Amino acid sequence: MISKGRDVSEFFPDVVKNVVSQNIEIRKLVYIYLLRYAEQEPDLALLSINTFQKDLGDKNQIIRAMALRVMSGIRVPVISPIVLLGIKKCVADMSPYVRKTAAHAIPKCYSLDPTQEDSLIEIISGLLKDRSAITIGSTIMAFNEVCPTRFDLIHSYYRKLCNMLTDLDEWGQIAVLDLLLRYGRNQFTDPNPNGIKVPKAVTSSNTKNESFYSDSSDEESTEEVEEQSEDEVEDVELDEDHSLLIKSCLPLLQSRNSGVVMAVARIYFHLAPSEEASQLAKPLVRLLRSHRELQYVILTNIATMACSRPYLFHGYLSQFYVRSTDSVFIRNTKLDILTAIVTEQNINSILGELQQYVKSPNKDFVASTIQAIGKCAMTVPETADRCMKGLMKLLKSTNDLVVAESVSVIKRLLQIRGNENTQSIIRLAKLLDKTTVPVARANIFWLVGQYTENISAAAPDILRKGVKGFTDEHDVVKYQILTLSAKLTCLNPSHETISLLNQYVLNLARYDQNYDIRDRARLLRSLTLPYSAQAEKSGSNDDSHVLSSHLKQILLSDKEPPVLESDMQDRTEYTLGSLSMMVKHSLPGYEPIPDYPQEQPDPSVRDVEEDFWNSVGQARIVEQGFGSDSFESRYRDGSGRSPASTAFSSVEARGYNVVHSQTPKAKKNGEDYDLEAFYNDTSEEEEALSSEDSEATTSEEDSEEEDEDEEESEEESDDLDAAAEKRPLRR
Repeated sequence: MISKGRDVSEFFPDVVKNVVSQNIEIRKLVYIYLLRYAEQEPDLALLSINTFQKDLGDKNQIIRAMALRVMSGIRVPVISPIVLLGIKKCVADMSPYVRKTAAHAIPKCYSLDPTQEDSLIEIISGLLKDRSAITIGSTIMAFNEVCPTRFDLIHSYYRKLCNMLTDLDEWGQIAVLDLLLRYGRNQFTDPNPNGIKVPKAVTSSNTKNESFYSDSSDEESTEEVEEQSEDEVEDVELDEDHSLLIKSCLPLLQSRNSGVVMAVARIYFHLAPSEEASQLAKPLVRLLRSHRELQYVILTNIATMACSRPYLFHGYLSQFYVRSTDSVFIRNTKLDILTAIVTEQNINSILGELQQYVKSPNKDFVASTIQAIGKCAMTVPETADRCMKGLMKLLKSTNDLVVAESVSVIKRLLQIRGNENTQSIIRLAKLLDKTTVPVARANIFWLVGQYTENISAAAPDILRKGVKGFTDEHDVVKYQILTLSAKLTCLNPSHETISLLNQYVLNLARYDQNYDIRDRARLLRSLTLPYSAQAEKSGSNDDSHVLSSHLKQILLSDKEPPVLESDMQDRTEYTLGSLSMMVKHSLPGYEPIPDYPQEQPDPSVRDVEEDFWNSVGQARIVEQGFGSDSFESRYRDGSGRSPASTAFSSVEARGYNVVHSQTPKAKKNGEDYDLEAFYNDTSEEEEALSSEDSEATTSEEDSEEEDEDEEESEEESDDLDAAAEKRPLRR
């Protein structure tokens, strides 16, 4: 009923009673109900708190974790101290799964009662000592929520986090990478102090086919950089910890999770030297084979990176060609990328591709392609003539939108070519009888007015056509007709026909409904009418004479060609991969990455003793039978001990001191042995124990053949653990 959106809060008292059910599935349903309606019934929700506190001591780790998860999810502020006590209890749990749940509960407790911040930070500081890869990712998530700027807590664990990156789960990797990015920008200096150095042409054909994890490739790439021209500035030597972060992130570029790849790309883009940043291109291009929503996000980030570092994607030009199956937003983003990475070397390939796009039946896409052609011509001026010829052919199109975009782009290209525009302008002027798009007509009148000295014979007739239909034109067209009239009057003050046309159009504009047109007409009237007429009407001299003497300089001065910037340029001020970058404005919760420090902070704060990770934490007694299940035994190394990096041994994963017990032989010699050696002892007592274990194993196999439930076997193992805990061991 809840899934259908029905209000079932009236059953709250009856449902809460089932929280003590022994059936885990029923408990899960009750917990879902509690989380949904606890805020509406806070008093009744408190009835279940005692049950949750009791479940925190349950022998089943799943129940312990579930109890804390639900208790921290109840949005009743009065229980925040109880939640805090539950978190403190669970962070000392032997199960890494329960400790992970405790880390997830920290942000919930903080949002419920921010006054508990100091206590929660202390808990986070303790969880950072955890050696379990299961727990660390959730701990860093809590750190990012509660105290994201407390980098002093990270100093001692920085190298540990770098080395554990590949062992974390995917979401933990994203959280740790985000933290390491902010930490690196705060603790390391700029790796490119002399600006971004563009390496030699990076293409897929000259990329060396070497192992992804090979260290030799890094050394050889460094040697290649050193062999470049002697005029280049030498690279700044990176801090060892800075290099450790860059190298530790490298294997994650092959992750199956796009979020992890994007997080690594963010580190390489914002924190790595320009030579190292080229390694992020290929993994990002690989992600373009995903579904279209992910494609758009990746393409947007690539387009943003291409605005400042286009050389990164020169070798993957064909990956950004538009396909017939691409949606509109993906097509436009690919066009932005193509125009951003265009160079003299690849301009022919890109223009050849764009020429095919203008044949598309989708006129909106054709219009975007025309704009892209103009951007390419502006970036590589040598191709302006070629682009001009192609655009002039598009003027024959029957689609007004295509013609309007072509005229707009031609206008910008003509400004680059200077005075070599006579024939092109006359050809554009002939379109005034056909095109009705206001933007296209306004651009044509502007071109005629700007270069009227080159087409002085045709300009008066073009003005006559504009004045004839002045009242029916759009405001933007009226504005350009007035400007054209003033320019012709300035160049031909004694031409009677032009003067009459000027006075006529000024009189029409005087009574126009748009006040901008009326204001423009008053300004031009004062500038273009003869000074003598102004003096006779006013009876005194004014500043109009001064302005009239500079009229030609005011109206006919050379105009700078417009600088075309991609829409992606606005995104460069935001952190790569953030949601604020996607929407091009800062969203609530967005925090920009810090700036590089001017001087290198003290790197010794990250130095820890070699036995630090073996000494942190509390001392715990490892008892016989704990952690010796068959699953863990399959992951032991040759010495018979479980590796420290595995998360299956709770003691080793947590980082507690292991208190060894003594065998009877060792007691005499005063020697201590660990439990693994203790278990492998060949004494008669151990043989008897091993025979009992084998019988227990045989009975378990028989029980599996009888299809007994997994839950019963877990309860039996937990009972054995509880019995083992009661068995005294000598230190």
